[in-house]
Formats: sequence, C-alpha cells, structure tokens
Amino acid sequence: MIGFDAVALLQAIQAGASPGQLETQTLEFKQEDPDLKRTLDILADAVVCLANAEGGILMLGVADRSDAAGGPLRGITARVTVDTVRRAVFDQTRPGLSVPVAEIEHAGARFLVLAVPQGAVFYSNARGTATRRVGRDCMPFPPEQQRQAAAARGQVDWSAETLPVGVSDVAADEIRRVRRLLSLAGRDHLAGLDDVRLLRDLRLLGPEDRLTRAGLLLVGHEEDIAVHIPTYGYAYQYRAATGTEASARFRGRRPILSGIDLLLEAVAVRTRVHPIPAADGVQLQIRDFPGEAVRELVVNALVHRDYEQEGSVDLEHSPDWLVVQSPGGLVFGITPENILTHPSTPRHRLLLETVTLLQVAERTGQGIDRTYRELLRTGKPPPTVTDDGFQVRVLVPGGTGNDAFARFVADADEAIGKDIDALLALAHLRERRNVNAADLGTSAQRSQTEAQRVLEHLVGEGLIEPTRRTARKPFPTYVLTAAALVAMGRAVGYHWRQTDDIDRKVLDHVREYGHVTNQTLRRLFDLDIPIARDILRDLQQREILRKIDPGRGGPGIRYGPGPAFDRAAGPRSRRRPAPPAEPAPAVAPLWTEVDEP
Repeated sequence: MIGFDAVALLQAIQAGASPGQLETQTLEFKQEDPDLKRTLDILADAVVCLANAEGGILMLGVADRSDAAGGPLRGITARVTVDTVRRAVFDQTRPGLSVPVAEIEHAGARFLVLAVPQGAVFYSNARGTATRRVGRDCMPFPPEQQRQAAAARGQVDWSAETLPVGVSDVAADEIRRVRRLLSLAGRDHLAGLDDVRLLRDLRLLGPEDRLTRAGLLLVGHEEDIAVHIPTYGYAYQYRAATGTEASARFRGRRPILSGIDLLLEAVAVRTRVHPIPAADGVQLQIRDFPGEAVRELVVNALVHRDYEQEGSVDLEHSPDWLVVQSPGGLVFGITPENILTHPSTPRHRLLLETVTLLQVAERTGQGIDRTYRELLRTGKPPPTVTDDGFQVRVLVPGGTGNDAFARFVADADEAIGKDIDALLALAHLRERRNVNAADLGTSAQRSQTEAQRVLEHLVGEGLIEPTRRTARKPFPTYVLTAAALVAMGRAVGYHWRQTDDIDRKVLDHVREYGHVTNQTLRRLFDLDIPIARDILRDLQQREILRKIDPGRGGPGIRYGPGPAFDRAAGPRSRRRPAPPAEPAPAVAPLWTEVDEP
C-alpha cells in the first residue's frame, strides 16, 4: 500500500503537480543533502516532527519545489540505503524510534518511503529538541504543549478523575434522563440496571464509588457542580435585531444533559421555518438554524471546552446569526484550518464517550462536520470558526439561505446531500464559473490529490465536466454540466447559460415540431415543473419563444417561435410553421398553475 501510494504521488509530480502543494499534515518530501550525515539528521528531525503529531509518510528523493534546478524528482544515491536510514533514525531519536522504511523505483530513480507512526510517547532528536508538525511546518513542542497533547491523546483525562462526591449525591431526575436516553439508543440492558451498577458500567463511578468529574457533570446536583467544578456554566441571550437590547436571557448550571435541552429549546422556539416546494409536490422545511447543526455546536461547546479556564459557554442568538462561544482554545492539534479533517481528539475522553453512548453527540468527529453539512445543503455558507487561544467562537448565519440550491440538493442523489466535499464544490460553483482542486482543497481542508478525487467523483455523477483547455492537465478546471446548470436554476449567482447545450436543444425541438411545452422540457432534461417553468420564462423574456395557446399556464401550454427566434437559432433547415392560436377549450384543463409563464 505504501509503494502504491508513493508511486501515484510520484506520477502526479512527474505530470506537473507541485510537491509543495501536495504536502499535507501527514505527508512530507525531503531531498538528499550532499553530506550523508546531514541527510540522516534531516530525516531524524522530520520523523520526530511527524511522530509527535499524527504520524505520516516521509519520502526521500523529492524536492518540495517543482521549479528547483534539476526538477523535483531527484532520487537518491547508492550510499543512502534502507538499513542506513533505519539505524540512523533509531539512534538519533529519544527514545529510539523504529520506523518501517521501503525502497521504490520510479522513472529510473530510487526513492525511500518512511512510514512514521504516531508516537505513543513524545520524541525528541539527539540534541533534545522536540518539534511537531502543524500543517506543512515543524513547530517547537515545549513541555506545556506536550501536556495538552497528552490529554488530547487520552493519556490523561481530566473528566475521569474522581471527586469527594458519593453515589448517594446523584440527582434522581438526571439518572432518569440517562435511562431514557439509553432506552432510546437501544441499550435497554444498561437502562434497567440499578443506579450503582449503571454508573459503574458507564465508568462514572471511580474507586470507593466516588463520582468522576464526568459523572458529576452528567448526573450531579447543581450545588455540587458549583463547588467542585466552579468553571462550569452556560448563558443564552436573544436579540430581535443587531444592536438592540436582549429580549430574552438566562444563565444556568444545570447538569450537562439538562443544560443542552434548555439551550436547544431556547434556540428552537425563536427559529423561523420557511417552506420551499420541491419535486413531486414535496415541501421542504428550511429553518433559520437547522436543529442538528445547533445541537452539535452546543454539545461540542459543553463537552470540549477547557474546564480549567474561567468562563461559561455563551449563545448569542438573533434572526441573522447564532454565535456559540466556549472557553479555551480548540483541542490540541485542531485549528480552524483543519477542523473538518482532523481526527477526533477529545479533550475529555470519558465525558465525550458517555454523551456519545447516549447518542447526544457524534463520536467520529468534532460535530462541526454535521454543522457544515446541514448548512451547506440548505444553501448557506459554512460556519465561521475562530480561535484566539483563550476562546473558540463559531458563527452560524441565519436566514433562509439559497432556496433554489436547497431544492437542487433535495432532488439530487441522496449521497450528494451527505457529502460535505461535494456540497462545498457545488456551493463554490453557485458563485463562480469554475472550480479546481486547489480551490476545493482550501475550502474542504484537503490536499490537492484528495480534492481532485472529489471532483472526479462529481464528473462521474454528471454534475461537472472539465473545460476543453484544461481537460488533459493533472488538475483540470471544472464547470457545471448543462444538466446541472439547468437543475440549479436560480441558485447560480452568475449570469451564464450554456446556449449551445440547453437553448440549442429547445430551439431544435421548436424548429422541428413548431412548439414546446413545460412537459416536453421536463422529459428532455429530467427536470421538475418549477425549473422547466424558469427556462420557458427566460426564453420568453428574450423573445425567443412566445405563448401560442390561451390560458395562464399548465404543463401542456404550447410555446412557439418568438420575434428573436430566427436570430437565436441561426441558419436553419425548413421547419413546420407554428400553428395558429386556438380558442380556449370548452372544458377547463385538469392542470393549472397560477405562476406558470
């Protein structure tokens, strides 16, 4: 697998991809130095840097600049061997780190691939210097950051430490809440246990049946929480308009599960619902703030916040935005630039595992992925995440979003609506005429190679296609296909139509048959009624078509050539003349639409 991936990367570089742009948090390229000792020092330092972060792949023999003299694919000399590198890395790391090393050949040159595991402990080089990889750079890794990293890796867990609070001090209402959530999660065998056995099995009781901090936050009394975890708390305020006084506000210290319900209810009762018609008469219910997105943000803030810092989790709510703020920076290793793709690294492992078991939160990520998905599929921009090291702030835009895009996603293949990367690419194409792997890589927080695979998948789905000028490049530029452009309709922010592909087919049909109907367009392009209606309205506004039947609208109303038809159609063969307008039928049509053109 290592050789296969390495060869694919080398082929992409040979085809023109920039090694520097291909580098990621877990992929590093190095070239051989004229001094063998210097080469081995460079490799040992790079291994330490990767091992202290997420691990990754280190490739020797590639210059990270594609414009470097001699090209990026340098290869290595015979003096650099697998055994030499393996021994040098072990000897020059503290503690000694054994790293698998493989040799591959490509285009007549040798390369080495080092598969660096994430360290079970933290490493330094022979000089005692520890670094860690952040993005594409190696950064200093001082002892205080190592302590934070140990917590993020689960080597220490603040939430699992016990307190001088016994099982007799739990809140009966919160125990009942836990049992109810367990039953809803299909864990009746746990829900039926007595209190002590239940809390033990959930690991909320430690030695001598003392509550852990996670246990106190989940099933304790407010008074005990205030004494033993004084930094815990939350606040909510609502403003009807920006700059006005808050019309609703409260602060609280209820246990976490109760607090989550209270905050979610406060947002839900002040959230507006906007019905949007979709295909087949289905009506979408679009909310200012999707409930699943809000839930993930609230749970995430309460579970992942730094309880060793002062401050509460604060929600600021208005019709235009929702802001969720929590004390402490993001969990170690996570930044706003990698929050979508970074592996799950809980700050308080036991607390997160418990709320996940209760199905209150997602275990696989930080919850932000679901927030992205719910916002993007309703035609809104993703949330804005900021971290100043002392506070995390997430801003979610309000309003209805782009209703045409929401309808497009609802009518598309179900997998598209669940794929954040695909939604980000399509959202990009709502506002800009084209997208490439670099564009998508930035917004999706992925490498160019990963972003390219997403774009190729969308090509296979018939939603985008490469431009003619870039189709043969390693990373082409893509535009919406004619069918996707039609299906998106008003969702597209720029005024651009593929006349050769869409209008031409309509004009050819009218030239051959003398007319076209809404029903015909739906069959030609596999559209729903509103989108076909928009096409007909646009063609009428440009005087290419005109209505030739009386009546306000309907799928069977015919549209024939308008004053600008011949100019739009260009040279043409002999066509049937448009039939004259006919008198209205004696019997009213079965189908009528007030807003049909």
